[in-house]
Amino acid sequence: MEQGAYCRASIDSADTPESNARLGDSYLEKGLTGMARADGWFDAHWGAAVLAGCYLCRENQLDHRTVDGIKSQLDVVLERRAAQFASLPEEPADEGLIEDVPKALLPAMEGGLRAHGHAVIFAALSVKSLRDVPHMAQPALIRGLCRLSHQISRIPPREAAVPPAPYPDTQAMVDAAFDGIARFGALLGHPAVRRPNFTHMLTHTEALLTLELLGYPDVTRAGYTAQRVHIDAPVPQVDSSCETSTEHANLETVMDRAYWDDKTNQGWWQRGFSVEDNPNGDWVASGHLFKVLYSYHRLVSYVTDRKKVELCSKILLERYLNPDVQGG
Repeated sequence: MEQGAYCRASIDSADTPESNARLGDSYLEKGLTGMARADGWFDAHWGAAVLAGCYLCRENQLDHRTVDGIKSQLDVVLERRAAQFASLPEEPADEGLIEDVPKALLPAMEGGLRAHGHAVIFAALSVKSLRDVPHMAQPALIRGLCRLSHQISRIPPREAAVPPAPYPDTQAMVDAAFDGIARFGALLGHPAVRRPNFTHMLTHTEALLTLELLGYPDVTRAGYTAQRVHIDAPVPQVDSSCETSTEHANLETVMDRAYWDDKTNQGWWQRGFSVEDNPNGDWVASGHLFKVLYSYHRLVSYVTDRKKVELCSKILLERYLNPDVQGG
């Protein structure tokens, strides 16, 4: 697909040397290590968040003050979880071991959706980062990354009620993801109505796209069915008596330095997550703040309908601005 040139450039090289200087390869090294050291697959969110935050800044023409704001939050994550990001014992690197990561992914994709697509998300970020820092392709680290897919593969899959027709290509997959999210427009301004997992619908879709761009089209096609299950969540009914809110997010708002410098936001992010008291804690529960913005920036270049992009931005990012929004 023609739009792929944009993402291939993003994968092959950093688009902004100024941003690259602020978030160098040490963030990729730390992110990979944090994933490999994870006690279980859920704990790997933190390493993935660092990788996503690094690429968010590298691949987009962000104001240097916004980059500084994102970097400062990543640095707090690294400091708070220093043991998880501590370097593994040094071993000889073998770039051939990188191929073990997509191979390990396949069983975690069979039969339906598992863990909101996290095996795919982790594998795509891992392979992409290892291509950029191949000296990290060391046996213990690779085993740790593959272990994440092995763990997720043991989760019973959620299957489609009716087997969906396969997508003709990844462009159709991206279009379906945005169409799926746009269906929820009526929920905007009704924070008490619980949303499905928009965040992972997007990060899952982007990860499959990235795997194709990295040279694994068969792996991507193997993930189409689970992605379709993911995006086909039903739209909740909106009671006309539900509380309403006029506070809507957009991509420009959350990519502005003011958002990252806001002391209220920082207070939420840097405290622990609590459904009742702080749903935007832990950088929106284990670093999804960085991952959703990274993935969304990569996907929007594939959508030509700018009104749909604007609508989906509001739906997807509403809870990142308003912690009263349920789910998302």
